[in-house]
Order: sequence, then structure tokens, then C-alpha cells
Amino acid sequence: MAKINIRAITAFLDGQDEDTMASFVNGIEKLENNRKIRTKRLAIDLNDFSENNLTKIAERITDLGYWGFSVSFNDPNDSEQIKNAKQILQHTKNGFVNFKITRKGRQLDSNLILPSTDLIIDNSKLDNGFNNFRLGFSFGLENETPFFPYSAFENNRGFAIGLEYIETMLEIINNNNRESLNTIRNILIEELGERFSDIAKKCEEIEKEINLKFLGIDLSIAPYPYPLEDQSVIDLLEALGNIGRSRGDTEFHAGMNGTIFLHTYITSIIKEIASKSDFPVTGFNGVMYSVLEDSKLSKRYANGEIRVSDLLLTSTTCGCGIDMIPITGWGIHKSVSSLFFDIYALSNSLDKPLALRILPIPNSRPGDLTEFRHLFFANTRLSEDRSGISINELPAQKDDPIINM
Repeated sequence: MAKINIRAITAFLDGQDEDTMASFVNGIEKLENNRKIRTKRLAIDLNDFSENNLTKIAERITDLGYWGFSVSFNDPNDSEQIKNAKQILQHTKNGFVNFKITRKGRQLDSNLILPSTDLIIDNSKLDNGFNNFRLGFSFGLENETPFFPYSAFENNRGFAIGLEYIETMLEIINNNNRESLNTIRNILIEELGERFSDIAKKCEEIEKEINLKFLGIDLSIAPYPYPLEDQSVIDLLEALGNIGRSRGDTEFHAGMNGTIFLHTYITSIIKEIASKSDFPVTGFNGVMYSVLEDSKLSKRYANGEIRVSDLLLTSTTCGCGIDMIPITGWGIHKSVSSLFFDIYALSNSLDKPLALRILPIPNSRPGDLTEFRHLFFANTRLSEDRSGISINELPAQKDDPIINM
């Protein structure tokens, strides 16, 4: 059977704790015996955001064997936090930034939206939009996720992992595609649950050996783009959607009617494994529709089969929000503000963590193709995205910004 690899293993540590940073890298070797670890990451706190210190941290983390580090903030209205976030984004290539916009049960301060939008726009000017790959906003995320840029250290030392298991799911689905959906679901729950449990036991051994708490597995289904692996969430939807198709039937493509049912079906498998697990679960635990990190999703988005509204709809069940979507670089304040309102509304009403990561492309227009050259990126076409609401810019709303829902 296809191996389940580690997409991300993230340590949550004080930024000064270099001893544990080093011992952690050495201690996780047993996880690498039979599977790949794509990236080793750090979520840290910092007090010194000077260019000199950030350069030293970025170099030291690389020397230790880490792919990158993430720092979290919680108030875009705080000009000092915005300044510090910009320092990370401007003076490092491996530093990620997350702003926690809301926590569970917290109202939305609509005055947070404009400085957040301004930060996104300013950051887009640094590297033709690419830099917003390293900037995210989370809503209702209470625990630790290994997935950047949403990882946050908040005095809870430990480590968490995210997995790659699309190929494993596909193998199980294809081997049982003459069975009922209920039978396939039960097989997936049993076989995946057992394999996740085995990985968790290895992590618990590491916890004892290096005295760093295992915080859990984020069971989110994450894509991995071509040419590295070409693991796509779209493949899962279409493998399920074409079960029972006769020779003369139209082939099912993600975005057609029935897509939300299949997405929810996959969601139910994640939730069932999480509820029955004998290991800790943390993070989003959803399906990650990351447009620029999923080769097939980027193609569906480019030809209009899947749009932003479809991705918002997936968030009502177990999508993880709006992630890695490129947008045009003109007239974007309204569209970006609207996405903040939409993600907040869904996160608040459904009591679930969601995320927002968008990449405005300077000097671009609808219909343009993105031109990123990066192993983690799949290119797509920019859609029309200037419409939306701008209630947060109303003077009366600025004076009375707290929204109760």
C-alpha cells in the first residue's frame, strides 16, 4: 500500500530555545526510517524583530535543518505588530506570519480588516505577489496546527504533524470501487485509522525521548503539486464521483453537481477517525483546497469549473477556508474585505477554524495567467474578483466596529 508521508512536523518552542531545536531534529529520525518527512518547521515567539536578529534566526534555523519558521500575532490594529510582521516578510525568505483575527466565541472587530488588507497589498509588492504565500489570517483556531502559516506558539511547548495520504486513500478507493459508499467509508476509516495510530505511537516515543509533548496530528488532507508528487484533492473527488459510471455516461469532474456531497463524504471520514482515535488530534482537520498548491485544482479554477464561491461552500462542512488563491492587483480592497467578512461568518456560525491566504498579483487583470516559478506552486488564471462589500469603511461602522452574530 502507498506510504503515508509526513507533510510537516512542527515544533512549538520559545525562540531562544536552541538546545531543544537541535535535539528535536535529531530526535525525529525514527519517523524517517520508513517514510519521507517533507519539511521540519518551527513555530516560535520573538521579541527582537530587527533585521540583524531576523537574519541570524533565519540562518540558524536553516543550519539546524528546518525548512522555515512561523510567528503569530493577534491584533492588526496594533501598528507595532504590523511593523514586526513586515520585518519578517521583508528580511527573511523562510519566515512566515499569521494573524489570529478571532477566537472561539469572539466578536469581529471590523476595524481589523483594513490594516489586514493593507498588509496583504503592501506585501504583494515585494515579490510580484509571491510573498503572500508566507502570510495568513486564521479565524477560530484554538489549538496548534503544523501547517504554515497558521502555526502559532503560545506557551504550549510541543510538536505536531501533518500528513500526506491522498495516494493511500486513492488506492483504497480504487481497490474497492465495486463496493457501496458505506463499505468504502468503513474500510477507509479502519485502514487509515490504524496507520495514523502507528505514526502517533512513534511520535509518543519521541515525546518521551526528548521531553517534548506530542500535541497531535492534524488530519487535514493536503495536496502536493506537480512535478514533485502531483497529489490532488481533485483526484479523490473524481475517483469517488466516477464510481458506478457506465461507459456512455459523462465523466464526473470536480465542480459538477454532486461535488459538495463527495466533499462532505470525505469530511465524514476525517471526523470519524478523529472521534475514534486513540491519539491526540489538533489543527484544522479538514480538506485543504489550496489552489496554487494543487495542480488539478488550479486547472479547474483556471477554466472556471471551480470558483471562490465554491471554495467558500466547502468551508461550510470541512473545507479549511480560502487558501492560496491569486487575485488581480487592482480594485482589490472591496473583494479582500468581503472575504474577511465571509470567512468570519462561516467560522463563527459553524464554530470551526478557518483560514484566509490570498495572493494579489500587481499590475494584473482578470484572465491573466500567474507566472510563479516555485516547486510548491501550480499556476492558474486570475478570475474577476472586484465585487463585494465595504461596510467596514463606513464612518459609522468605524466608530462602532464590533459585530455581534
